[in-house]
Amino acid sequence: MTDRDASPPDIKLPSKWRIVVSLLLIVHIVALFVPPFMLQASGSGGTSPVGEFVMNTLQPYIDIAYLNHGYAFFAPNPGPSHLVRARMEFDDGREPVEETFPNLDDEWPRLLYHRHFMLSEQLTAQYQPPQLPREISEEPELAERWQIARRMYELKWRSFKEHLESKYNAPHVTLTRVQHRMIDVFEVGEQHKRLDAPDTFFDLREDGFVPRDGILGGAP
Repeated sequence: MTDRDASPPDIKLPSKWRIVVSLLLIVHIVALFVPPFMLQASGSGGTSPVGEFVMNTLQPYIDIAYLNHGYAFFAPNPGPSHLVRARMEFDDGREPVEETFPNLDDEWPRLLYHRHFMLSEQLTAQYQPPQLPREISEEPELAERWQIARRMYELKWRSFKEHLESKYNAPHVTLTRVQHRMIDVFEVGEQHKRLDAPDTFFDLREDGFVPRDGILGGAP
């Protein structure tokens, strides 16, 4: 008799344990569903009282399991994407080197591209202006939160620079956050504009300048 001929062990859980496992699975599935549901609901102008109750109840588990994702980029109405452009300059006469990530031409397999994509998105998501916003300057708790958030942003920014300095042996590295806006139906149908048209990319300024079109840090 070979191992292939052996029948799998017949494992049966008592009814009470099957109920417990089933309830845990239901809780986990609900915890997966609630964060993106709440994001979608808040984007439509309000939140669901039932959704808020479930979210508040499951918040500890959602945080511990790191399930608090909105998936806004993959929603039916995704927002702009973000890139990081780097310029490396040298003191020994070499020509400057520029690279932008994420970049499908350089990052392969796809998972590596996705990793760079998440890094650039996180950097912009964590952005805080270098000066304390006036509207929270009189609120000590909010001011302390801004200080912590700004520090975290600066640490991530510095880690990017140090990595590129080491990779290229470059003493001077300049980073620029770039926003790639979505094109609308008119631009596609009437102007036949490509998704990667040059005028869909905007350099984001580090001073927190907000232009009239509402794009944070967009080109002046």
